Amino acid sequence: MNWERVWVVFTKELAEIARSKMILFTMTLLPSLLVGIALFTERSLMELGDEVFDTTGAPPELVARFAHLGPRLAVIALLNEQFLSMLLMIAAALPSTIAAHSVIGEKVERTLEPLLATPVTTRELLVAKTLVAMVPAILLTWIAFGVTVAGIARWAPPEALELALRPVWPLAFLLVAPLLSAGSVMSTLALSSRVNDPRTAQGVSAFLILPLAGVGVSALAGAITLDVVWVLVAAAILFVLDLVLLRLVVHLFGRETILTRWR
Repeated sequence: MNWERVWVVFTKELAEIARSKMILFTMTLLPSLLVGIALFTERSLMELGDEVFDTTGAPPELVARFAHLGPRLAVIALLNEQFLSMLLMIAAALPSTIAAHSVIGEKVERTLEPLLATPVTTRELLVAKTLVAMVPAILLTWIAFGVTVAGIARWAPPEALELALRPVWPLAFLLVAPLLSAGSVMSTLALSSRVNDPRTAQGVSAFLILPLAGVGVSALAGAITLDVVWVLVAAAILFVLDLVLLRLVVHLFGRETILTRWR
C-alpha cells in the first residue's frame, strides 16, 4: 500500500466533490435539518407552560426511568434521545451520495480508465474512494452532535445536558458512526460496480438506516434502554459486516471488470 498514491487520489476526488454544488447541498441539507429541528424543539419545549407536560398514557418503563426528572425534563430528555439517535443516520446516509458519484460519475464520464492506467493499485483506489466518502460524512456527524449538545446546554436544564453526554452517546458517535459510514460506502461501491444509476446505488444506505430507526422507535416505546452494552454490541456487529462488505467490494471492483464490463 503506497499511501502517497492514496493521498493523491484522495485529494483529487475531494477537489472534484468540492466543485459539485449538488453534492455539497445534499451533504449539508440532512445535518442542517436534523440539528435545526432538534434545537427548535428544545427551545420551544422550554417556553411552554408546565400544564402541557403530561405523562399519562406513556409507557410505564419510560415513566419509571425519568420519574426523578419531572414531566417537562422527562419529555425533553426522551426527545433528546431520539434526536441523537437520528444524528447517527447522517453517518449512514451521506457517504452513499459521495461514493455513488465517485464511482458511477467516473463510469459515465469515462474518467476512471485513465486513472487505472497509472501505477495506482485497485486496493489503493478503493481506499482513497472510501476515505473521501467517509471523512466528510463523519466530520459532519460529529459537528452535528457538537452543535446539538451545545444547543441542549444553551436552552435545556443541566440534567438534560448530563443525559446527552453520558458515555453511551460519545461512544456511539466515536465507534458506531465511523463503522456505519464504512458500511454505507462499501455497500454503495459494491452496488456501483454493477449499476449506472447513482440513485440506485445510494438506496443501499436505507438498509443501514432502517435498523437505526427501529432502535429509536423501540427506545421511544420503552422496549429497550440505550446503554454502553448496546453500543458495543452494535459496533461488533457492524465491524463484522464491514469486513464481509470489504471482501465483496474487493471481489467486485476488479481492474478487468472496470475496463471490460463497465458500459
